[in-house]
Amino acid sequence: MNQAEGSRQQTEEQLRLQSAALEAAANAIVITDAKGKIIWVNQAFSRTTGYSVAEALGKNPRLLKSGKQSKAFYKEMWDAILSGKVWHHTIINRRKDGSLNHEDLTITPIRNSEGEITHFVGIKQDITEKTRAQEALLASELRYRRLFESSKDGILILDAVTGQIVDVNPYLTELLGYSKEELLGKELWEIGSFKDIVASRDAFDKLQQQGFIRYEHMPLETQGGIVKEVEFVSNSYVAGRIRVIQCNIRDISDRKRAEEDLKAANHELQQALCELQKKSHELSSMTQQLWQASKLATMGELAASIAHELNNPLTTVTLSLEALMLQLANDEKKMAIVETVSKESERMAGLIGNLLQFSRRSHAQVSTLNLEEELSGALNLIDYHLRSHNVKVEQVVAADLPTVQADRQQLLQVFLNLLTNACDAMPDGGTLTVALRPDHLGEQPAVMLEFADTGTGIEATNLDMIWEPFFTTKPAGKGTGLGLPICRRTIEEHGGAIAVESTPGTGTRVLIKLPATSGDDNTSHTTSL
Repeated sequence: MNQAEGSRQQTEEQLRLQSAALEAAANAIVITDAKGKIIWVNQAFSRTTGYSVAEALGKNPRLLKSGKQSKAFYKEMWDAILSGKVWHHTIINRRKDGSLNHEDLTITPIRNSEGEITHFVGIKQDITEKTRAQEALLASELRYRRLFESSKDGILILDAVTGQIVDVNPYLTELLGYSKEELLGKELWEIGSFKDIVASRDAFDKLQQQGFIRYEHMPLETQGGIVKEVEFVSNSYVAGRIRVIQCNIRDISDRKRAEEDLKAANHELQQALCELQKKSHELSSMTQQLWQASKLATMGELAASIAHELNNPLTTVTLSLEALMLQLANDEKKMAIVETVSKESERMAGLIGNLLQFSRRSHAQVSTLNLEEELSGALNLIDYHLRSHNVKVEQVVAADLPTVQADRQQLLQVFLNLLTNACDAMPDGGTLTVALRPDHLGEQPAVMLEFADTGTGIEATNLDMIWEPFFTTKPAGKGTGLGLPICRRTIEEHGGAIAVESTPGTGTRVLIKLPATSGDDNTSHTTSL
């Protein structure tokens, strides 16, 4: 073998190895001519796009376009590579089967010996799963942040090692009278409100060892010197790579005052029983009212205690499930099981939310509202649920409808409860008529809201019981019996009235009246309802 022949064989072997390496590469590789016609692709390209080598050759890479990028995006790409620059970007392409995949794409121009661009080499790394995992993580963080920011319990997050405050929600800053900046970075026992309660490192050390600590009735002095009765519950868990301590602080001042008022009322009743023997009818009526108040107070306290005990471990379960879902993203069988558990956890969270809403008075954000707009917003939120149950919605809105003064979130909860009840009452579909018209509450102008369904109706024997907490005619697991009592309390706290009319087999009408306003005052303010 002469030297020339040996050199030729060596060159051929080198080319063979290079070709084999490109063919075996894990990333998709595509080579086009200067006009963008595909002249070579490797097997990874076929796996990623779904197009065989034969289907890809001779085509333009635009067959992968998904429509997710603008013309300006592609113009910037061509301007770069035609000028000889290497272009790198994340792009969304469409596979042969129509599904989308996210790719990390690099395009390199190839020049000949005269310096002319003759080919382009594109190398694509499929980052679809990575992108989905990142989006899922961001969505999870957003859901947690929304829950954290909107919670009606004060929440402190501490570094489990140092005891320093790393996060605090708006409700607690409002409760204590401190700004967020005044709390972040401080150790818990440095804050005046906690100096006597957590007087030393002992309580913190106990929490580090046990992972849980609770004070049921604790006086907490705000920065302004006001003493609040609170329930203080702390537990420790791992968030990401660090261990944190979450402190939930619930203001129970209203509940304590209600208990004191009840005790005072019972004392007065005992005196009245001794002094007013002849007024048996009046005393009987008073006794019935106090018994009802006592029962509701006891049920509310029990509901709050149960919900509070469930809320903390449920939070830990939810966070753990989300982490597990990220780990099992590629295992559909296991993911289906975890998703089932996650849905049940969400259902439990909804039940806990109803219990907490029933058990405590709320601080309403009252503003001037247009009920047509608020009702439309509620219908939009539940539109898919209604359509999936074959429920047709008809809206009847009178002209020149006056405004009302109310809390937007509380009314939204009322509307969603009533719309969901109506949907549940029509398991085979039907028509839900929602009407708004001017009316009167005594001599005061009002707005009438009517929700009329064509569902199964309510038996006459149950009509008087639907306002009782925890009474429900729905199957087990479908209802808590708190929806209508919460609706009634909310409407009455807004100075309105609610009534239900029903005929079994024909349907049910829910009638709500709310006091009207002139609509001139568009300011918002907080009040206790």
